[in-house]
Amino acid sequence: MKIGLLGVGHLAEYLVQGASRADPAAVEFVLSPRSGAKAARLAETYRCAVAESNQAVVDQCDLVLVCLPAAEGLSVLQGLRFRDGQSVCSAMAGALIAPLRAAVAPAQAFCAMMPGFANAFSAGPSLLYPGDVEWQAFLALLGPVHCFAEAEAFETAAVFGAMSGASIYFLRHLVRWYERQGLEPGMARALVAETLRGNAEVLLQSDLGLDAIAVGVTTPGGITEQLVGILDSRGALLAWDQAMDAVLSRMVPGR
Repeated sequence: MKIGLLGVGHLAEYLVQGASRADPAAVEFVLSPRSGAKAARLAETYRCAVAESNQAVVDQCDLVLVCLPAAEGLSVLQGLRFRDGQSVCSAMAGALIAPLRAAVAPAQAFCAMMPGFANAFSAGPSLLYPGDVEWQAFLALLGPVHCFAEAEAFETAAVFGAMSGASIYFLRHLVRWYERQGLEPGMARALVAETLRGNAEVLLQSDLGLDAIAVGVTTPGGITEQLVGILDSRGALLAWDQAMDAVLSRMVPGR
């Protein structure tokens, strides 16, 4: 497939890396020229083409992936001319389907969300609304794909973009605690990453409910109960709810 990329920042770079590593022959990318140095580097490393302008990207490709900054992305799209038969997928954080459809008409519009960096290793999930065979095939190169038939469910799930980024700060915080206690940095990093990856596999593979899993890893009077009790008493767990509520309200006013 041939995909035009509007916006060549960190996210676009991760997606190009992931798709190219998963199957070098699967996607031909045409990049917008705005981030000149990065676009040139990606073109050289992954054999992407660099167009002369954003409009040239749109003119050359039936599939257009939007990785523009959310603050200005919609206005950029409104200044471009799309055609019937094109398919435009926005990976901009907080993008809503109605204004996107209006901006790219008469092309079809889709919204996606993904963590970004994890997709460079084909290890991160992607969300897609509404479902589409072509975009699903592309996103599958980057990791698991979850398609949504309802906008509200997609908007709720899309908060995971912020959750994913915040989890990196959480992992870094844990690694640095072990380092302060004298653990070698490489060991601290591996220990934290492998522990969280292992627990993620429990959620993916175990048939037990979440409460049963929690009971199974908690010995009464033990160290897990102690750690969770301290975190809970200081509002650390509730703070995640409050922060994610705030992100959802920002992305979808009124939610």
